[in-house]
Order: sequence, then C-alpha cells, then structure tokens
Amino acid sequence: MTHFIAVANQKGGVGKTSIAAHLACLAHETGQHTLLVDLDQQGSATLLCTGDGGRHRTNVGTVLDLWNDSLDKLNIQESLFGFDYLQASHELDAVDDDLEAAVRALRKLDDYGYDTIVIDCPPAPGVRQFAPLLIADRQVVPITADALGTQGLVGVLMQNQKMVLPRNASLDLRIVVNLHKATSGTQKAVIEQLRQHLGGKLLEPVLTDREAVKHALRASKPVWAVTKEPFGEAWRAACEELLSFAEDDGTDAEDEGEAA
Repeated sequence: MTHFIAVANQKGGVGKTSIAAHLACLAHETGQHTLLVDLDQQGSATLLCTGDGGRHRTNVGTVLDLWNDSLDKLNIQESLFGFDYLQASHELDAVDDDLEAAVRALRKLDDYGYDTIVIDCPPAPGVRQFAPLLIADRQVVPITADALGTQGLVGVLMQNQKMVLPRNASLDLRIVVNLHKATSGTQKAVIEQLRQHLGGKLLEPVLTDREAVKHALRASKPVWAVTKEPFGEAWRAACEELLSFAEDDGTDAEDEGEAA
C-alpha cells in the first residue's frame, strides 16, 4: 500500500522543502521504497535532489509527464540522498487550470510500487496544492511560531474544511513548528497556545532554527546524520512520527464478525 504525504502550507519561508526532503530521507533510511515529487515550479526540492539549480528549467522529463497520457514511463531518477525523485518544471503553472486532471495525473503514481510518496507542494493555493490533498493520507503543515505563521495556519484549516475534507475525509492533518528560536519567550507562548487549541495535531518535537539543517541538506544528508546535538534527534523524532501510519489489516473487523 502506498502512503501519500503532502507537505503543504499557504505561506512560504517555513522550511517546507527541508521537511519534505527529511521525510523522504528517513523513509529511505528505514527501507521504504520512497519517491519525492516536486510540484513547486521554483524547483527547490529538485535542487536538493540533484545539486543543480537549473535542472527544473525544462518541460521534458519532469513531473509534467504525469499529465501526458501518451507517455508510458516517467523520468524517475535516484536523488543524491538515495531515494527516488520526480523533478519539477518551471512551466508547472501550465496545469493550474484543471483540478480533476491533476488528481488523475497524481493517481498514476499508485502504479509505481512505492511505499511512501512525499509531495512537495507550492505555497500558493491552487490546483497543485489542492490536488495532492485530495489523494493524500496525510498533510504535513510546517509553521513558524509567530503571527504570520499562525495566520497562515488559519488559512490552511479554512481551506481544508471547505474544499478538501468534503472529498477526502480521511486526510490526517499534522502541524509541525519549524524555524523555532529557542530563546524567544514570545514564540514559546505561541507554541503553548497552539497546543491548547490543536491537541495531538501539533507535533511534540519543535524544530529549531539551525544552520546545520541547511549544511546537511547541501551535503545530501539529513541533519541527524551530521550532528549529535539534541535538535538533530528532534528532527528525526518528528519525521518518525510523521511517517507513522496505523495499518488496518482487517483483523479487528474479522474478529468482531466472529464474535457476533
């Protein structure tokens, strides 16, 4: 069974791509057949996967191929991290006018035998953010613990309530605080308020603002592979939680049927 994880928020600058890459790293590390899909035409995830800042400046052999029904095979490649990736194109806005076509296109990924597919969505609300949420098992929302971050979260919750959950009621929403400044009393207060309102939807591990995260990604490694500091373990713990799914093998239902 393939699990789809969409990393999506309506606000840029919250470390969305860093979290998507770390999720793919840990899934690959733990033996899962893993694919990272870059749906952001800026190509940040493609840059991390390839080390090439211009790789996304094409419309050939990219994620756009999902929309081409005449193609039998996608140009899926192995990233510098070891997991597979499907690269972005700077022309992805060409598919922003048809939500149903995008859902059909992304559903093709079911046929490739991956255990985990992580989709790095663009920050702008639109087809390439909505479509992944309609097929995803989980939405990961990185936020910052400040006024702008919480305002963006309100937009996400409203969008999901009105547009996503009526079509994908099983979507599991998880929120993770990123780029946290540990010395900020204001941010600590915001996090406590969020915990009171969000409960289990807000991850316990808080990801701090550290240059080591960027350095690790430039070296094509997750941060926990390059540091023994507690913040590295916090990143791993957060990713473990976000990759954890309760599998339903039908046993409980069968047992209930026998008991009846």
